Amino acid sequence: MTRRTSAVKGQGQDASVTFYVEVYSGTVWITSFDYPFAAEAILEPAQADSLVELINQATKETRGHKNGPAR
Repeated sequence: MTRRTSAVKGQGQDASVTFYVEVYSGTVWITSFDYPFAAEAILEPAQADSLVELINQATKETRGHKNGPAR
């Protein structure tokens, strides 16, 4: 099992959220920790693909806002 980690800024002062992404038994496990809270999602490959597409679309939208109207 390979664990990939990403820590990002959370809501509020000095808050951070850590995401762990792992592959286990043919599924993608995403765990997030925002002390004292934790959440876990177990995604089938198609669900993981949908999540990636959703994040990519949101990223494109934010770039559009920074560079002028969204296209």
